[in-house]
Amino acid sequence: MADTTFHSSALVKRAITGLIFGAIAGTIELWFFKHDLVHFLAAVVAGPLYMVSLAVFVDRLRPSGGKVLLGSVLGVFVAIVWWAIAVQATDQFVLAAVAGGCFGAAYVWSESRKKT
Repeated sequence: MADTTFHSSALVKRAITGLIFGAIAGTIELWFFKHDLVHFLAAVVAGPLYMVSLAVFVDRLRPSGGKVLLGSVLGVFVAIVWWAIAVQATDQFVLAAVAGGCFGAAYVWSESRKKT
């Protein structure tokens, strides 16, 4: 029973961390890039979505290899969600997918280096 509580609390911590990172990214989009509130909302949705999906797929399933690849795929998925909410223009789709994949892989790689 304590093991399930640990996973739930870790999932909540990841969601809150993602919400904070998403809010920071959204604020940067509003302030520096002069985007509208839709971009802010997209970043606030994408942050927790990435962190929660990362916790579910990497922490709970514990794949033997390819954590960086899985983080990259999750980053692409979240970038597609962000793009669908904020941009909805075909010329930005590839840029969002590549950026999401790179940032997703970099985050998982940095997290895996901390544990070793």
